[in-house]
Amino acid sequence: MLVTGLASLFAGDFSGMIPEPTGTTAIVTNAGYAKLFAELGAGSLAVGIALVVLIPFLRKLITDKAETPVVEAATVVPVA
Repeated sequence: MLVTGLASLFAGDFSGMIPEPTGTTAIVTNAGYAKLFAELGAGSLAVGIALVVLIPFLRKLITDKAETPVVEAATVVPVA
């Protein structure tokens, strides 16, 4: 719940930062929305490239470095 709560707070903050184009017709507001979506697309590409660059580092963090030998269980033989 903490993650979704923080995401909701950030979404509210970021949506408040987006300016609303002034105008009443689509022709007037198209330029503003085109610029906004171009910036969002560029940001998405930048984050995607950063994640691709971080893949080797993240794989090293995820894999288990301590390779322990597998110990087989001993067979118990009942004594009469």
